[in-house]
Amino acid sequence: MKNILKLSLIASLFLIFNCSDEYLDLQPETDWNIENFYKNETEVNIALSGMYSMLASNNLLGDNLIMMDSGTDESYAARAWIEDSPVNLYSHNGSTRDIELAYRSLYNLINLTNLFMEKLDPSTFENTVYESYVGEAKFLRGLSYYYLTIWWNEVPLRTTPVEDQNSNHVAPSSVEVIYDQIISDLDHASESLPLVSDANYEVGRANAMAAHGLLAKIYLKMAGFPLNASDYKGENPYDKAAAHCKVIMDSGEHALNPSYRDHFLNYIQNTFDTQEAIFEIMFHDNTDLGVVTQGSIGTKNGLAFNNYIEINQPIARYEVLPSPILESISEPEDLRPSWNIPGYFYGRGNANVTSPVKASYSLAWNYTIGKFRRWEPVYPDDIAASNNEDPAYVLLEDTNNPNRQTTGINLPVIRYSDVLLMYAEAINATQGPTSEAVAALDLVRNRAGLNNIATANPDAVTSQSNFFEEIIDERFRELCFEGHRKADLIRWGLLPQKIEELELSIIYHPSYQTMIDNGSKAPAGYLRCVNNFNPAIHLSLPYPVQEVQINNKLNQKEGW
Repeated sequence: MKNILKLSLIASLFLIFNCSDEYLDLQPETDWNIENFYKNETEVNIALSGMYSMLASNNLLGDNLIMMDSGTDESYAARAWIEDSPVNLYSHNGSTRDIELAYRSLYNLINLTNLFMEKLDPSTFENTVYESYVGEAKFLRGLSYYYLTIWWNEVPLRTTPVEDQNSNHVAPSSVEVIYDQIISDLDHASESLPLVSDANYEVGRANAMAAHGLLAKIYLKMAGFPLNASDYKGENPYDKAAAHCKVIMDSGEHALNPSYRDHFLNYIQNTFDTQEAIFEIMFHDNTDLGVVTQGSIGTKNGLAFNNYIEINQPIARYEVLPSPILESISEPEDLRPSWNIPGYFYGRGNANVTSPVKASYSLAWNYTIGKFRRWEPVYPDDIAASNNEDPAYVLLEDTNNPNRQTTGINLPVIRYSDVLLMYAEAINATQGPTSEAVAALDLVRNRAGLNNIATANPDAVTSQSNFFEEIIDERFRELCFEGHRKADLIRWGLLPQKIEELELSIIYHPSYQTMIDNGSKAPAGYLRCVNNFNPAIHLSLPYPVQEVQINNKLNQKEGW
């Protein structure tokens, strides 16, 4: 990790000199000769570090893609007067800045991987080292195309570096062709990348099991909307997804952390739990090196902390709130809700406030997400006792001077629990709730303090459809607020239905009418995603207008 962070400033310069704000082609404007770069380990690591930095930028997983995932049964925009993230309000169009930035950044990252693979000289490195470098670039290219397909479906496929303006003119490829390229890239990555247990593995970078996990995700996507494929080169995509999950499960490389809470404390405190965290995006309070490597995880989707009289506080300028549905589908013994939505906030507008930690409730403006919390009360289960302490909270983030705008909290992309639930889903899709599928689900439940599903809900294991309903809810309970929900609902064909369920959960909530009667505008704001949603156009994003203008083979999608 230290090696990557030390290279961040150089990598940022590398990105600046190799990515264009206008379009994808840009000639380097420094004394570095790209033809002579990538000639040693240091230069290769600078290039790869630049690619990871782009993935972690605010345009992608540092902020944008996570915020765009809201507007489902999981969460909704918090404040009725804010339009900062039009995508989660379904008020976006082809000119929306977030869409342009995400699309452009993903293609800039792809262009860097293509350039890297074209210029990397195999004669300079041992074969296994060379193949590992190529595998890392292919992993990042495959991941980039994965995000492009889950947000846009058909997009231009680029596997060579952009050379000039004419290179921009590429027609969208079918999703079948793009899936095929992703699979090819990730197959290579799975065979050439190290395991996390290997002596040469550096935490935070791609690894072989992460490639298998991403392959499972793309096969599940292939089996769902929009392709709904039942065959891929003679095999069912669900079987392929299950096989890749089984590779991870049988590898001995990964397992569940016994404590859900402790696992997420690791992300918050930059402690690498490679047992459960198969691949994560690294952030860090790295200002001492002169480069920003922080993200917005734990602020825009954080636990409310309002303090206007002191500096260096773990402020959460939250923009999304959890829906009431998560509480309603969680069993009383489940340990996860108290971590994911703890039901308290910190509010101190003046020095005379003696009880700054206060309880909250669903639908309230201060009922916020706690999964990536920056702080918690001194006694998380006793607010009154916490308020007797000064300060009444404990800083969890790995810094002495928390930034008001950004955090160093890492973001999981693939966790072992995700793999277990993908395995259960894939097996069930072709064979029903077999003992293997049920056992995988039960591992996730048991870690959360719950009984096996056959004991807690016997009907859930009596049919394929019942078990699938349980998987839908279990992925919600386990993976909430990690950026998976919208993609899951779209591939399952359930986003319209779940948005309707969100509406019902709000308007029939006991607090709803009271808030309306008291003149609150918040409930109307919460329902913006419901009122704006149009299933005819909102199952994928429009192409950015700028891209349509510079690519004469890219026509805007119907309805946009």
